[in-house]
Amino acid sequence: MADDLAENGLKNIKVIYMDNSAGVVKASSLEQLIITRRIVAFRRSEGWVKIGRDPVRGKGGEYEGPERRNSSKNNHHSP
Repeated sequence: MADDLAENGLKNIKVIYMDNSAGVVKASSLEQLIITRRIVAFRRSEGWVKIGRDPVRGKGGEYEGPERRNSSKNNHHSP
């Protein structure tokens, strides 16, 4: 089943709250629910994402490796 579209064109995301109840929220609300630890999981097209176990896009942690973005060697464009 595909994610539903809200009236404003944003996706609705299925979530599982801390009390294990299920719900549907606007995609724009998802990050705040994760930050405030109000949900334990949410549904992506690939399946359920468990907060704290699976990778979640967002601010992320500290990266201590070499900077690879916007590197001149990575910006080769083919005609």
